[in-house]
Amino acid sequence: MLLIKIDKTKNQTNKKDIYDLDRKSKERYEQILEEGDEDVRNEFEYVRDHQKDLPISVYHLSKEFKVSLPTDKEKKNLIIQKKTDADFKHGEIHQSLITYKYVKNAVIDVNFGVRNHECFGLLGPNGAGKSTTLNTISCTIPQTTGEIRFDGMETYLSRMGDISLGYCPQHDILWNELTLREHIEFFLSIRGYTNEEAKKYATQYISIAGLEEHQNKVAEKLSGGTKRKLSLLIAICGYPKHILLDEPTAGMDPSTRRLIWNIIKKTKKMNDSAIILTTHSMEEVENLCDRLAILVNGRLMCIGSPEHLKMKYGESYILEVQSDHIDQFHEAKVQHEQLFGDKEYLMERESDNRAKYEVKMTENLGSIFEKMEQFKSQKLIKDYSFSQTTLEQVFINFAKKQNTSEE
Repeated sequence: MLLIKIDKTKNQTNKKDIYDLDRKSKERYEQILEEGDEDVRNEFEYVRDHQKDLPISVYHLSKEFKVSLPTDKEKKNLIIQKKTDADFKHGEIHQSLITYKYVKNAVIDVNFGVRNHECFGLLGPNGAGKSTTLNTISCTIPQTTGEIRFDGMETYLSRMGDISLGYCPQHDILWNELTLREHIEFFLSIRGYTNEEAKKYATQYISIAGLEEHQNKVAEKLSGGTKRKLSLLIAICGYPKHILLDEPTAGMDPSTRRLIWNIIKKTKKMNDSAIILTTHSMEEVENLCDRLAILVNGRLMCIGSPEHLKMKYGESYILEVQSDHIDQFHEAKVQHEQLFGDKEYLMERESDNRAKYEVKMTENLGSIFEKMEQFKSQKLIKDYSFSQTTLEQVFINFAKKQNTSEE
């Protein structure tokens, strides 16, 4: 009971840690939204109007981390002389208009809502702000500005121990001295189950995850993959209404990953849960996520279902060519004979005998297949593939915009 009391006290955002968004910053953020992606703007407007109805809502969320100025005088003076943070790059030291301290921004004006029975994917390259966003939502760290609500209640107004929330952090946080079974029984008891019920349901979870042979091992004796499974079971046991999963299948083999996917799907179905999932796996996104958003440089760049994003950003086709005469193919067929007509294309030379073309076109696709077969029969090329842009390619195209500065 002492552990439960401490946990409830610790995982609660204090209002004094959160700053009100000043009028100037709010106007600037909303101007950026107005000029940016339509889906991102529509999501902002929906969250603004339905915060009290959504299971999880994130509104005007920003997170700054206080930093020390460089010891190098020249670099220090350049930062000090920059009077406004209006033009700073993600990860760049600047003076905050909110706190007036010198900071780096990890997350900048993020807005989204998660519905019941929805798995919402949060994607982004390393350093884009995914884990920081999840850490603020879970109240592991306080946000700088913005509102985070569970079932309409702001986190600083509620006791986190009273919210039906399961959290699987990126790094496993376990008690070395407790067994795998004891971990699950303990968290079931926290979520209101009797000792008898906790034992019964722990047995079911252990069986579903195929962990019977490890159930009596203490955590420090478990393998990395088994610890990851345990962290997921801790997050979902008792079917909480809100679930946060930070790269839950990282480092798992394909068969184990699919087992975990089935567990997550079953959890969502049985309890109508609202789930936020971060991952680097596009296959995982397409298997689990009803909608997703891509974070780049701390901002949401796009949002929608996987199918919607592929349709919106995947109007391109990818032609991959293998040939011992790749330069001849490019000059004679692509440039001189205009293989793609008047359509724009990007060429990426992958090796001495491989090239990849990304071309924006939705018509005359059949003629390209015919010509490529002809080139193949003429021995100009060895092989080729022609496919529509995948969700992974959509992600890669956004990820290229990420600054190299650390989060």
